[in-house]
Amino acid sequence: QKASPPHLASLRLRKSRRFDPIMSTTDDETYWDAFGDDPYDDELELDPLDANSHAPEPNLPFIPAPQSSAASFYGVYTASKRASFPHGSANLETRVVNTMAFMQAQGLNLELFMEAVFWGDSDCTANYTISYERTVFMRSPTLLSVLSNWWCPPTKESSGGGAAMKEFLVLRVGELLVEELEEVARTELRPPADALSAANLTSINFRDVILTIITMLAYSRSHKSSRLTMVWSIFLKACGLPARAFDTLHALGITMSHKWTANTFKAIAESAKGDTRLDVQLRRLLGSHDNLNIPMRVFSQRSHNLNHFINASAATIWILPESAFLPPDISSKVKEARRVAAQASEAFPLEDLYLGEEDAAARMHAQGRHRILRFLLDSPAFAEYSHRDDPLFAPPPPTDLLPCGVDHVVTQHILETVEVDESSYDGTDQLMNKIWLEQMGWGSDEEKRRTGMERLLVWAGDQLTVDRIRGLARYRHDDPNSFARMDWVEPVFGWFHATMVFANSLHAQYLGTSAGIGLRKAFETLSRKGLMKQETKGVFWHHLDEALWHVGEANFLALWAEVGEVSAHAELASKSPQELITILDTIHKKHASRAAVTDLENAAAEEQDEVKRQMVMLSADLLPYFDLREAMKIGDVGRMEDLLPTMLFRFAGGGNHKYAVEILELIYKLRTEWPDELR
Repeated sequence: QKASPPHLASLRLRKSRRFDPIMSTTDDETYWDAFGDDPYDDELELDPLDANSHAPEPNLPFIPAPQSSAASFYGVYTASKRASFPHGSANLETRVVNTMAFMQAQGLNLELFMEAVFWGDSDCTANYTISYERTVFMRSPTLLSVLSNWWCPPTKESSGGGAAMKEFLVLRVGELLVEELEEVARTELRPPADALSAANLTSINFRDVILTIITMLAYSRSHKSSRLTMVWSIFLKACGLPARAFDTLHALGITMSHKWTANTFKAIAESAKGDTRLDVQLRRLLGSHDNLNIPMRVFSQRSHNLNHFINASAATIWILPESAFLPPDISSKVKEARRVAAQASEAFPLEDLYLGEEDAAARMHAQGRHRILRFLLDSPAFAEYSHRDDPLFAPPPPTDLLPCGVDHVVTQHILETVEVDESSYDGTDQLMNKIWLEQMGWGSDEEKRRTGMERLLVWAGDQLTVDRIRGLARYRHDDPNSFARMDWVEPVFGWFHATMVFANSLHAQYLGTSAGIGLRKAFETLSRKGLMKQETKGVFWHHLDEALWHVGEANFLALWAEVGEVSAHAELASKSPQELITILDTIHKKHASRAAVTDLENAAAEEQDEVKRQMVMLSADLLPYFDLREAMKIGDVGRMEDLLPTMLFRFAGGGNHKYAVEILELIYKLRTEWPDELR
């Protein structure tokens, strides 16, 4: 057994009160605090990382044992070192310079030296002498002064490490906060096993809960500086919190008063109006508006104060990026193009709509094939398919993709909601010729003159909005000036509304019955509620869109298995890309195309299969819908334009005559009435 070093024996002797009668009581207490709670524990309180793998060096000088906190013990130890410095030339500065010179001779600088001492080198970490000096320094009172000097050195030059220490503090404090929050969540916030029992529910002291909340919020309860209550007030007002609830929360000090919140919303609206007018004057824009239904509720009903319903209108101004450039004379060019189109004997050959453009048909064919392929490649069976990046699987190139990025962001400005019903011509007249223009800063006579002579405002909305604007302009065609005739407005339908009508048309055509075939049977199998009857309000379209994607995916995956003659899609993963493309062409040509529907309809009576014909027709109709959804999502306006003839015939054949007119109007404008700059 190895003998203990002399300094350890001395430490053990000094640590035991019973065997040191020479020490005075005061000195004894001073040195006693240098050790842990157990005065008879002979183990030193060293860093656990300082595992000593080397034998202790003999004849080491006596060094007091380190302690767990910065106490006077180490102050005395360091003070004794400082007191031993001789006066004169051999002062502290000289010793430090000599030490650095010796470090340079050893090939070290201060950075390498400190990195090696403080756990930067495994040998230095294991060395007993270095480990001991490091532990003494880490638990000495000098450490705090060194850190303070690093944070803010007592010099005029910015030579400290404040930036690095700030980054370090942010990182470590965040880690400590996360640890404490996780500990609190694990021990304090987690409900017990019987959380819903009567005993546990009745044991909650709501007085303590409310008192805790009020204590947290009372830190800055001033009317002018209580940011938390201000933020809560604005948020809850935006969520539609009633005034009575505001009064209750305000009494508890959680929110500001309802009057303050209403005034704040008014101030926010005024500030936003100024930003809107500034952008309107500097950039190109388009607008949109729609109807809005607001239920007004009262808590004490009287004959003059009853619950009622407000039919309002809300508008949005979309500020286009600088890349969306229109020439200054765009208004005159549009008017001239309209005049020329009105004088033409024929707008465009109707056969072009029925036959379609060959390039557009080829692009739609490629998009449909790729959509069927994506259903297979995105399935779990092909997650590890090794040929996913094969050129045969490459998606078709975009037709006319809108640019994206920071320089192409569209800014949104919401105008003030007004209590005007846009469903009537009178309401549309007030909105388009007065209210919206005034909020945009175009309400003066001079601005109206400029609007009629120089400006062109594209305005979007649902079919009712566009029809009212177009009908109002048609009614005013004989007015004396271009502003009164509304020549400056270019109404276009909203594509989101058209997509909803597209989905509703598919729903009406393929709903079917529970006993037969169709979407109804699929909805009931999937337990999808609320999809049997079309609704305009609520989340009907969202649920219908999701269901169409699921039904379409299941249909095409079933076709992959049937045409590929496999029982599971995982078996297709063993096929080469060329073999999969061959199966894909068969699926698209014989099971998801208009030609396949025609072949089934022209078959002999005894060979006709009505179920298969319905499924082929559904597959062929779902592909354009999926194509439209993807094109709108990525901003490929070329693909959207290619789908216009398909949407026209769907709306015309499905009984959506109003949207069929809107599609025909847009096709006419794109091909005849709009100049190239506006297209």
